[in-house]
Amino acid sequence: MNPYYLITIGFVLSSLVAVGSRRASYWLSAVLSATLLGLLVFQFQPGSLDETARYFMLISSIVWLTSSLFSVSYDDHYPRLLAGAFSMTIAGMMVILLAKGAVGFLVGWEVMTVASYLGITAKDREGKGAYKFLAFGELSALLILAGFGLLSMGSGSTSFSAWKPSPVWDVAFFLAALGFAVKMAVFPFHVWLPDAHGNAPANLSAQLSAVLTLMGLYGIVKLLLIGRPADWVGAFFLLFGGITAILGAAYAAGTEHVKRLPGYSTVENDGILLALFGGTVVALNHGVMDLASFTFLALLFFAFAHSVAKGLLFLIAGRLENGTGRFPEVVRGRLTTVGVVAGYASALSLAGIPPFPGFLGEWLGIESLLQSFKIPDPRFKVLMMLVGSLAALTAGIAGVAMSKMITHGAQRAGGKKGHPVEDAGYALSTLVLFTVGIFPGLVFRLINVPMTALTGERATSFLGGALGIRDGFLVVAKGFGGISPTYLATLVFLFALAGYITVRVFRGWNIRRVRAWSGGLSNPEYPPIAHSAILLITEGWLYGTKEENGKLHWREKVNRTYNWMSRGYLSFSEWFRHSLMKGSDSVYVAYILLAVMVGLLYLLHAL
Repeated sequence: MNPYYLITIGFVLSSLVAVGSRRASYWLSAVLSATLLGLLVFQFQPGSLDETARYFMLISSIVWLTSSLFSVSYDDHYPRLLAGAFSMTIAGMMVILLAKGAVGFLVGWEVMTVASYLGITAKDREGKGAYKFLAFGELSALLILAGFGLLSMGSGSTSFSAWKPSPVWDVAFFLAALGFAVKMAVFPFHVWLPDAHGNAPANLSAQLSAVLTLMGLYGIVKLLLIGRPADWVGAFFLLFGGITAILGAAYAAGTEHVKRLPGYSTVENDGILLALFGGTVVALNHGVMDLASFTFLALLFFAFAHSVAKGLLFLIAGRLENGTGRFPEVVRGRLTTVGVVAGYASALSLAGIPPFPGFLGEWLGIESLLQSFKIPDPRFKVLMMLVGSLAALTAGIAGVAMSKMITHGAQRAGGKKGHPVEDAGYALSTLVLFTVGIFPGLVFRLINVPMTALTGERATSFLGGALGIRDGFLVVAKGFGGISPTYLATLVFLFALAGYITVRVFRGWNIRRVRAWSGGLSNPEYPPIAHSAILLITEGWLYGTKEENGKLHWREKVNRTYNWMSRGYLSFSEWFRHSLMKGSDSVYVAYILLAVMVGLLYLLHAL
């Protein structure tokens, strides 16, 4: 029997084990995740799993293993429902990745969504964030169902292998891709993610932001490998991906909530991924295959870097969370030494700082979008250039958010005694980030097969020699530029070592203390809000910033719009209930007679 099916059944059993013991359930999930990771790395029975699913499953298994190890010591005060939902969510994702057709995929999608909703309710007492998650999750499922339905009717089969481009392909692709994008929190549907992921328990948040949204990208890539859509589909996701990215970065920089910050960061990263998908489609349709290949490489590599780092950051944020969850309430003794290092690694990667893979992922993405001069159509050339500029600006603002996470989070929270199991999870993801950041060719080789299937070019063709060393130490954007993460990491180390030696030899340990700049605020200290004070003040049109009692406050405008719409709907329903549905038998009889008369008039007119 296919070992991946057995592992899926194992995760279902793990969710049942939670009824008796939370810790046993998490240990079983950890063992299953480790086994899965081993099978994928060593390509056990390679023919039993297509390479695209293998790549996404490999990313997911790293996050599953890390979060399972973390959960052993984390989940000691939540109901057992959380442990069961945790494992069942993984089982749903496994079904999605193993599905050969639309029915299995949709079943896995619903299992993943419903199980995640139940897990969020373990902490979200009011249920607002969980309900938002479920509502947008079902919207996503309906859009995917509509797209898959059109494709199934056009081909006469629900099997992915039977689908092929047809007259309804573009519309069906767009509907399904929009459904996947809703799960990835594309603007203006992004409002559910910070609420749901910020209110969920940390171990589940790591899955939701790092892997659940990744399933949306997997669905899009799966469809793209079947057939490319029209230019307008690519342009739509290119534009809305860019808008989503800049908004996510801005709100991540502005928030003072420990877990909402990585939630908004997920919105930002998913926006970049959607923009890269749009850029891939545009390049494919204009026959610029080297640019299409490079952009697709950027898409898949950035997905790896984002998922591993974001899963780790959410676990760290879960430990930092205290009281109402704001940064000023972070206290010492929340993180072990390994946890502090992991917090630095995940935040630096998401900020695009070498030698971590987030740096290369951002470089690949921005480089590909700024090669728009290769597109012959001036409309798409300008659009890609504008979105590339937004992506570059996004990278800078993301650095503001992650500096807040480091300075007022990981840096302040050390001092906790070591917990070997939890530290093992932190160490795993940190090691993966560091290794892939210096040797990206390891991941490029995994991308070879899906890229060849799409463009005919191998991912490793973008690896070249540098300083006389071959075998992929230089990443080259053909005809544009190149960079070597390996040599850059070496230079970072050498400059750091030189700086340390210089200070030790010529300066000793003399320390000069000065008052920190408060970011333009009157507070003489450096509070968390100081990181984003300039943005909040100068970009008040975006944040709706208000100053009260010397403090800056803001609210997301799109979220306020949804709240206004929901209040309008509730007012209308109340009016409808009191004005038209009065509970009177005579009124209901009158409605029936009116309906009969309208029906008769319609029949007479038809005759």
